[in-house]
Amino acid sequence: LQVIVTEIAVFKHRRALSSRMFTVFMSYPVVSALVMSFQIINEYWLMSGCSGAVTMILMYLAIQSDRIEIDYKSGLKTEQYLARTMGKKIRPCTLTMISVENLGVMQETFGSTEVDNMIYNLVRMFRMCIDGNFYRNGSKFMVVSCHGAMEDLEAQIKEAFSRYNRNLSRLGSGYSFEYMAVSVSVPEDTDSYKDAVEILKGLMVKARKEKTSCIVHSNDAFINEFRRKKTIIKILERELNAESKQYQVYFQPIVSMKDNRFVYAEALSRLIDTELGNISPAEFIPIAENNGLIEKLGKVNFEKVCEFISHNRDVVKAVSVNFSVYQMLNPDIKDFVFGIFHQYHIETKNIYVEITGTSLIDDFEVVRERMEEFVKAGIVFYLDDFGTGFSNFANVIRLPFYTIKIDRSFVLMMEKDEAMLKLVKNLISTFKDSNLKILVEGVETAEQDLIVKSTGVDYIQGFLYSKPLPMTSYIELLREQ
Repeated sequence: LQVIVTEIAVFKHRRALSSRMFTVFMSYPVVSALVMSFQIINEYWLMSGCSGAVTMILMYLAIQSDRIEIDYKSGLKTEQYLARTMGKKIRPCTLTMISVENLGVMQETFGSTEVDNMIYNLVRMFRMCIDGNFYRNGSKFMVVSCHGAMEDLEAQIKEAFSRYNRNLSRLGSGYSFEYMAVSVSVPEDTDSYKDAVEILKGLMVKARKEKTSCIVHSNDAFINEFRRKKTIIKILERELNAESKQYQVYFQPIVSMKDNRFVYAEALSRLIDTELGNISPAEFIPIAENNGLIEKLGKVNFEKVCEFISHNRDVVKAVSVNFSVYQMLNPDIKDFVFGIFHQYHIETKNIYVEITGTSLIDDFEVVRERMEEFVKAGIVFYLDDFGTGFSNFANVIRLPFYTIKIDRSFVLMMEKDEAMLKLVKNLISTFKDSNLKILVEGVETAEQDLIVKSTGVDYIQGFLYSKPLPMTSYIELLREQ
């Protein structure tokens, strides 16, 4: 009788339950019957009275799982729930992200309990003013509305915040909720919930730059940029391997002032002849950094360089390669490097390692320890792009660098400003007093070349001497000099 009453109550209040909870409660009698039948048939397998307990445990676990997907402070389902349901089947709709920008400030001012009450009342105002279903993830709310509802949503969201902030003003709080809202059409603008959220995050960055609280809609240019980025990620995932023909290494020769000839080159990554054509490293390297592919790119670059050296030992004496901070922080980096050396019979004198100055801000001590281990094994380090980002002079001196590579921006400043030329000369003199070699990159004109040479540098790199060359062209250049 108790089971029958429970089932009737569940059916009557089914709209207040999630579909999962409704299914669990309605299937309770069936599950209980199956467990009891199993016990009767196999009486030695289950202890007496265990059948009811097993069923209750299953129900308890299902209920707890459902509770995880409810934000009880606001009474809304979580974004986790939305991601799970929309991940199963994407339907045409308008997906909007509303970010409460000053939630942290409000919590510091009024306390978490009071702000939780404010959020609860704000959600009530959402329901009064905005057409759609709401989901919460911290300071962000997701709204699923009818397809093509963007224009109406903008007015509705403005009205909701305006009315609620007026209520706060009447209470004399002196504060109001600040917000940003962005919107995207699904599936016209995207094919999956994950892609839709990525687009919304990009639009949110745009909204913050524009400092607008109005809805920022996705447009064709933004979507095309997003899809191009996704395609580049797929290309990188596919082509980052030693056998790839589309990911190639080019070499930009570096000339020695002492010998007046090319003595080595910097290895540069290139993506050529892809479905998007040739892709600039200025575009694909940041994408690799932001999507966890930069370490793999560095490893493939390094292996290709070592293979290149092993096939051209008669003319190629050394190549400088770029290592990201992620590679230097990897505890297996030393084993990887010397494993590749062993595979291609490379000596430490054949490779110079360049590390950017900005990468040395975080985890400085770990980077220093790894560098010292390599130096003891015979590896030479360059500080790349000195003069860009953050380059702490004291840290430069503390780290075991052999050469400082001065960025092209210094060349341009020396060309325009006599005081800057004097400053750079003094800087170079200080570095050389510390037994550091100096390389200047980005020299493109004869005038720049004269200025740079007057500072007493050891090496010069730039288009005036040579552009980055494919492997065969670089070998020909070395043979001709």
